[in-house]
Amino acid sequence: MIEFFGVSRIDISKKVLVITLLIFGVLTAAFTLTHTMQLSTFLRLEDNDTLNNVERVQNAISTEQGYLDYIAQDWASWDDTYRFIDDRNQEFIDTNAQNKTFAKLKINVVLFVDNSGSLVYSKFVDINTEKEEPIPEDLIKLVKDKTLLSRTQNKSINGFILVDGKPMFISCHPILTSNYTGPVKGTLIFGKYFDSILLDSFKETTRSSLLMYTVNENLPYDFQTKLKSFSENPKQTIVEPLSEERVAGYFELPDISGKPALIIRADFPRELYSRGESTLNNMYIFLLLTGLMTGIGVKLALDKLFISRLIEIDSFVTRIRSEKDLSKRLCLKDNDELYRLSKEINGMLNEIYLAEQELTAQEREKKVLLDSLNELVVFVNPQHNIIWANKAALEFMEMDLQKAVGICLKNNPSISGPLSNTLELEQIFMTGNKKSGEFTAKDGRVWLVQAIPVTEEDGKIIGVLETCRDITERKATEILLQEKQIAEAANRTKSEFLANMSHELRTPLNSIIGFSDLLYEQVYGELNERQLKSVGNISKSGKHLLNLINGILDLSKVEAGKLELSYKQFELASKLNIIKNLLSPIADRKNVQIEIDIDSDLGSICADEARFAQIMYNLVDNAIKFSYENGLVKIGARKKGDMVEITVKDTGIGIKPEDQGKLFKPFNQVDSFLSKQFQGTGLGLSLVKQLVRLHGGYVWFRSNLGEGSTFAFVIPIKGNKTDNGTPC
Repeated sequence: MIEFFGVSRIDISKKVLVITLLIFGVLTAAFTLTHTMQLSTFLRLEDNDTLNNVERVQNAISTEQGYLDYIAQDWASWDDTYRFIDDRNQEFIDTNAQNKTFAKLKINVVLFVDNSGSLVYSKFVDINTEKEEPIPEDLIKLVKDKTLLSRTQNKSINGFILVDGKPMFISCHPILTSNYTGPVKGTLIFGKYFDSILLDSFKETTRSSLLMYTVNENLPYDFQTKLKSFSENPKQTIVEPLSEERVAGYFELPDISGKPALIIRADFPRELYSRGESTLNNMYIFLLLTGLMTGIGVKLALDKLFISRLIEIDSFVTRIRSEKDLSKRLCLKDNDELYRLSKEINGMLNEIYLAEQELTAQEREKKVLLDSLNELVVFVNPQHNIIWANKAALEFMEMDLQKAVGICLKNNPSISGPLSNTLELEQIFMTGNKKSGEFTAKDGRVWLVQAIPVTEEDGKIIGVLETCRDITERKATEILLQEKQIAEAANRTKSEFLANMSHELRTPLNSIIGFSDLLYEQVYGELNERQLKSVGNISKSGKHLLNLINGILDLSKVEAGKLELSYKQFELASKLNIIKNLLSPIADRKNVQIEIDIDSDLGSICADEARFAQIMYNLVDNAIKFSYENGLVKIGARKKGDMVEITVKDTGIGIKPEDQGKLFKPFNQVDSFLSKQFQGTGLGLSLVKQLVRLHGGYVWFRSNLGEGSTFAFVIPIKGNKTDNGTPC
């Protein structure tokens, strides 16, 4: 026996040693693989961080281009500019085209070009000295070959050009009236050099190191290789480490024709990767040392505390099996798992005795569990006789178990109901496949019936367990849900139809409006007063119908879920002033004053700029429309937490209490005496409500008859974050 114990101890000890070495080897491989993967992860994180930093630089350049484009569009859609192309009045130049004006606007080049391509007026200003200089020849050539000309209302050109080898922001817009209507009189061209001063401002703004080259320069080697890559994929940003300390992102800026113009490199410190690599190396060494020391300690502890006692348990079990003496007991010291194992072995004989009693108790528990179910549960033999039924089934059959046992389901359908009328039990006994189905009783209740064959160990079917569940309420709910889905689909179809029809109507209607305006302006010849009045009515009615169709189109897009918001950051005060300027001519006809009151801490907000302007235009236009002569319309903006509240208050006719329920409903207008004289589509407030909801906000109002009304809406300052993440 001693020799047996010795052999066992040596065998188990060797196995433990092998297992310990194997675990250490696996851990070492895992640590090495993890180290490599984590380094790759830090490289990806560095790439993503660099891309984000490069994007900030690109956004700064895009913002500069947007500013120039905004100024150019503002000057191009100005009645004074529109008249200047025709009359060439010197007063316009003396008042608006001063050197200090363009220097303050940070604009180097201003060109006024008529429709024939001839320069009406041009000026080149040094922004730093405010001195006028000659117009670059390259710029004159681009005007003469009509590259920079905008001949239609919707065509504008913006981007980069190379002038005498130097990069320049350029923005070209058609010259229109302040209402953005034509015909187009020519093209207004604004240009600004992308010089080292502007590049330094981008460095300061983005806190990055920037290096810029034009493609016609003698490029450094790394810029030459990136230029070849950009020729295959112009819109990509290339991230590449410059050294152990810095990483760079290269991107290309094309000119207005799409050809490469500039290559910019933004480089940043490699702090993220360096710190990650250092941390991973320290952790790798620490884990290897920890694993080695732990393996040695575990091996020694197992030999002393586990293996010797495990051999003792093995010897005791072998002796019990050979001697078949269940009176012996195993006694181990220490209160641990092996000690508790010895207690379990000692209690095994008692467990054998108690096993039968436990099985009986389990059968009793199963019966109680089945009796607690609401489903009808019945077990039948191959002759379809009831062997057992739970409490619910017995109550359904109105009998006790003793009376139910032995009843044949086939011969007593009035008693068994759904238990016998639905499933073909003979087929289940023949095939051994479970079946399920629904059964509608005479009283209207719907039952879900299932039959599961019960087999012995040899696969012989000894009976079928049937369950019946009352699903009447669930079926009714499914019908209601289906009807709801049909109604929603019909509503979506309606909205899509309205959207498509409105789109198809706008094209011919725009032609009607355009030709009627041409007739009204007597382009094709003089008209008498009566003809002018008729043509004016056609134009006015057409524009009213176009507004109605546009409102229907927008509202239908919202209801069909096809209207998507384009979020951007813009100055709230500037946008409200633009709305005021747009509506001032309408307000002046009634001598209505428009005032704007904005909290001092409210700067820019994140929203769909066009839709925000549409909301404000509708509200302010309504306020002016229903104001008395010499009235006041007050626009207010207040910050409420992370929301902004915009109010439009008038001192007009007000709304009757009985008419207030009609507000914000499509095609409903307030039916007051004074409002009848004003034309409207009845869609403005409904569209306002829908657009505000899309922004994640809400609308409210209050009104007193004869005292005026206040309409207000609240939207998030930083955009609606439930729309695919943070918009801005």
